[in-house]
Amino acid sequence: MSAARLIGLDWGTTACRAYLIAADGAALERANGPGILKVEQGAFGGWLDSMVGGWIATHGVVPIILSGMIGSRQGWREAPYALCPAGPDDLVAALMRFEHNGLAITLVPGLATENDRMPDVMRGEETQILGALALSGRQDGLFLLPGTHSKWADVAGGRIVSFRTFMTGEVFGALKDHTILGRLMRAGADADGFERGVEEGAALGSAGALLNRLFATRSYGLMGQLAETALSDYLSGLLIGAEVAAATRQAQGPVTIIASAALAGRYTDALSRLGQENRLAPEDCVAGGHWRLARAAGLC
Repeated sequence: MSAARLIGLDWGTTACRAYLIAADGAALERANGPGILKVEQGAFGGWLDSMVGGWIATHGVVPIILSGMIGSRQGWREAPYALCPAGPDDLVAALMRFEHNGLAITLVPGLATENDRMPDVMRGEETQILGALALSGRQDGLFLLPGTHSKWADVAGGRIVSFRTFMTGEVFGALKDHTILGRLMRAGADADGFERGVEEGAALGSAGALLNRLFATRSYGLMGQLAETALSDYLSGLLIGAEVAAATRQAQGPVTIIASAALAGRYTDALSRLGQENRLAPEDCVAGGHWRLARAAGLC
């Protein structure tokens, strides 16, 4: 086994993924823990000790780097955002350092950008993007990180130029569980319903048109044009189709998706349905990003 040189944690809102990283940047071992909102009374140090204490006992003390919402106002320490366009050197210059029980902790700051006078932010995704670039040997492209809040990032010359956030996942959950659109839905999976939603969502020309088309989730069910078991997939497709159409309007080349195959599935289906080339990034992008930043910062 390669000697451990770094511990990296991608500590988000709902979950934490920890990696024991070797001298070549590969992930030797992995562990999971609670997201920051599940840590009571801000006891982040205790949870860190429980997740990585065994590794330190076995491999000795190594630097620890944290990315994600752990560096937010609701996290352990608030690390000010670096500004786009940003590459590894810009993030390294904004790293925050502190100690915990004799361990050297480094926080990745996250990024801020502005589109059409609207500020936008990310925490954690920047590290995954840098890892994807390092693991793939690429320097440019459009990157998608799907989730509750999907991020679409433009990268040029190895630097994140700008990005946009789409609240698709959260809006889907809110509409399904807390509006009349969910009343007719029944459990089931329907690929045709999803594809119909994708195509109709992508064809919409404005946010107002989407607000109108959302009601089709109810009216299609009422009029028997979609089965009740297809309505949830239709709504999902409608929202994802509208998102993909807006995000890829000026795309050149394939979209690189940073996610597990399971999480990326709906987006790969939607992108392919709309004729947009796409591919999955290598696994363990976040560990690759932690290693790249740690090396650039001289941590290991």
